Amino acid sequence: MNPNLVPVFQAWKKGYKDRIKKPSRFKIPTKLVRMASLFTPGQFYFYIANTFTFELEYVSPGVVDLLGMDPEKTTMDLLLDMALPEVIPTIAQKEAAISDFFNRFLTEKERLHYKNVYTYPYRNHRGEKRDMMIQVSPLSLSEDGTTQHQLGIHTDITHLGVEHNDTVSYFSIDGGKNYLNVSASKGVFDPNMGKEVRNAIAKSLTKREIAELLAKGLNDAEIAEELKIAFLTVRTHRRNMLKKTQCKNSVELVTLCLMCGII
Repeated sequence: MNPNLVPVFQAWKKGYKDRIKKPSRFKIPTKLVRMASLFTPGQFYFYIANTFTFELEYVSPGVVDLLGMDPEKTTMDLLLDMALPEVIPTIAQKEAAISDFFNRFLTEKERLHYKNVYTYPYRNHRGEKRDMMIQVSPLSLSEDGTTQHQLGIHTDITHLGVEHNDTVSYFSIDGGKNYLNVSASKGVFDPNMGKEVRNAIAKSLTKREIAELLAKGLNDAEIAEELKIAFLTVRTHRRNMLKKTQCKNSVELVTLCLMCGII
């Protein structure tokens, strides 16, 4: 293992492995594998990780095109090693804050109803510097209530031109509170270091198809042509969406929509 990755694995060990008394293996339903492909647009791969062994019990074929890896031989440290070396300490802080959120902030009943999202720059097998968005949600809990298996979805979002930082977003998948862009600089979860948003805000977007086209990198004129509507109509809808979601720009809007699972 690359020595630089040790802090990340230490965060996982403290947050999950050391808390699990009786480990188990996840039985992967065929439906889960099929449905995971609907989670995100663009080029992506997904995996099922065991937080006790740090093994990947399943990796989707998408990892071949995105990272040039054999799904059968892909490991967590190989995936982490694709991140730029200088952001590994920040990833370790994020993972520590995430485990703190799930273990301390949430109740056992709530843990299977949240996902966490963050981004980081990486370099693919072609040597190209790219941007990755990672979404992770617990799949099962151990007997003592600790996350045992996780579903991870990694999506290339280079075309969005995101700016990476030390924040993590936490989203409820059943209508609960969401916490957007919470700083992980201290390695713990503090809701006061981000802003709370609710699913109702995101779901108030009446023109999701515009957000979907923004996610593909189209500008207002191209969206107007694609949807066969007036240019000014597109601009008005986009401004309304920014106002409803309190996003500063289209990049933040698209990122919010992706994180919430709207597009």
